[in-house]
Amino acid sequence: MEARVETLLAEDPMNFYSWTSLLAEAEKAFHNDIQQLSLVYDSFLSKFPLCYAYWRKYASHKARLCTIDKVIEVHERAVQSATYSVDVWVDYCGSAMLLFDDLADVRRLFERGLSFVGKDYMCHLLWDKYIEFEHSLKQWSQLAHIYVRTLMFPSKKLHCYYKSLKNLVAVFDEEMPLEDGGASISSETDWNCETALMAYEDYVSAGVVDDLLDLLAGSSEQKSLKKYVSIGEHVYNKASELEAKIHCFESRIKRHFFHVVPIDDKQLENWHQYLDFVEKQGDFDWIVKLYERCLIPCANYPEFWIRYVELVESKGGREIADFALRRAAELFPKGVHAIHVLCARFKEQIRDISGARAFLPQCGVDLASDFLHNVTREANMERRLGNVEAASMIYENAIKMAKDKQKMEILAALYIRFSKFTYVVSGNAEAARDILIKGIKYLPQCKSLIKIFLLACAIRIVKKFQIYFWSFWTFLEPFMKSTRHMIVM
Repeated sequence: MEARVETLLAEDPMNFYSWTSLLAEAEKAFHNDIQQLSLVYDSFLSKFPLCYAYWRKYASHKARLCTIDKVIEVHERAVQSATYSVDVWVDYCGSAMLLFDDLADVRRLFERGLSFVGKDYMCHLLWDKYIEFEHSLKQWSQLAHIYVRTLMFPSKKLHCYYKSLKNLVAVFDEEMPLEDGGASISSETDWNCETALMAYEDYVSAGVVDDLLDLLAGSSEQKSLKKYVSIGEHVYNKASELEAKIHCFESRIKRHFFHVVPIDDKQLENWHQYLDFVEKQGDFDWIVKLYERCLIPCANYPEFWIRYVELVESKGGREIADFALRRAAELFPKGVHAIHVLCARFKEQIRDISGARAFLPQCGVDLASDFLHNVTREANMERRLGNVEAASMIYENAIKMAKDKQKMEILAALYIRFSKFTYVVSGNAEAARDILIKGIKYLPQCKSLIKIFLLACAIRIVKKFQIYFWSFWTFLEPFMKSTRHMIVM
């Protein structure tokens, strides 16, 4: 198995179907051999880290054959690799409910997951697991807080959660005597909902969960319950308004997970339109989370990575941009030039020169168009850094390489680009012309070189003629004016 893994890594590391076939074989042949299973899963997941179902399978094997800490280790790797995937957090929290002794640790894990995916429209999967956990413990006060929080941002089960909150309130209401024959909880209240909501959000964000039953006890129990209901209604109404605006985008999303099968153009366009809408809302946290969510199903599309990096960089999120670029560089092979050029440009901007040079795509002279583009990019980068000699040396080395490989078409293009580059950076027409002459001497039959050379000479002649013409005109102009004056007289 080790030999087959090494062969696949060397020959075709991004062939998804070869990997899944190898995994299926390993699970049959080495069902109880965790070392062999780990070898294949580790190799596969290093290439396809967004495949949550395979992290789940890997964790289940660890649960069968290893200690608890090894299971947790796999889940931790999963959430590090696919931090904004709702599914990996659901799996991790589900395991934690079974494996963790300390209930506080389980709650902390749920909160950690929600900090990343709490604004995902599909986050109801994690909320449901959290509700299941607290319900199994009969922690009604915890549930009361959770239900309000589920209403703070649109999700697929927003309306269902609001019904659950009302059902919970109905239970409390039935158990409470009315104060002085007073009104039910649905009656109007005279308190400031916005103020109470701010206090409630501070209360939740502080991570302090008090016992709601104690809060509701005493002479003010009905008033407290009214406040709780009003807060729930307030956040639900706000979330419902936003849900109505994004429903058109959400309803068109057919794939929420990663797969190598291409996404159709309508899906891609829908993501672009959704991102356009959210960017206009001005909520930077939501913008980042939607981009991260988008980059799970659309991970193989450089356009979304480029758009994400450029946006967050423009908003001052340099660390976020750097993190996204590092993931993109690991995900895309060197052949996907757009990503690696973006990485090089970003590193250049932050003055990480060695990093910029390392990211520039490298390819052999056999790939004509790619080779020319890469030489031009590398030379232009050195020019921007003030290293004109180094930039010229890049062209000279490329010319030598093309000569050695007898790539005449590339060689002619290199001479032309080098000549243009020399003229642009130095303004020295003679030096630029000399480069073309060298090219013609080596390739005397090359029409493109001769054409460019003649064009350059013609431009130079025209420029000289213009200089002589305007000099002559400047000399004649005073006489022309006096002549016109005499004619008028």
